[in-house]
Amino acid sequence: MTPWIVILRKAAKDRSYIISKHAHQRMGERDIAEQDVARCAARGEVLEIQDHGRDVKVLVRGVDSEGREFYVVAALRFPDPPVIVTVARFREEAWNDLGPFKKRRR
Repeated sequence: MTPWIVILRKAAKDRSYIISKHAHQRMGERDIAEQDVARCAARGEVLEIQDHGRDVKVLVRGVDSEGREFYVVAALRFPDPPVIVTVARFREEAWNDLGPFKKRRR
C-alpha cells in the first residue's frame, strides 16, 4: 500500500478530508451520501493512482448503501488534508483492467 493510500484511508476514518463544492454537487446529482464517500475512501478498491507532480489523484471504487457502485477521486498533497474532487457512478465498460489496478479509457 502506497503512503498516499495510507494517508487517504486515515483521513477517511478520521473524517479529516475536504469535500469540494464540485464533489458536493455531484454527490447530490448522483445520490451518493457522505457516509458512502467516507466508507469508500476508507475501505474501497484502489482503481488508479495518478501523479501529476503538484498532487496525486487516487481513484477508489466503493458501493453506496443500496449496493450501487461508484468511485471517488481524491487529490492528495502533503501536508494538506485530502480533497474529494468528485464522485461518479462506476461503469465497468469505461475501464481497462490492468491486474491490480484499473485505468479509465480515454
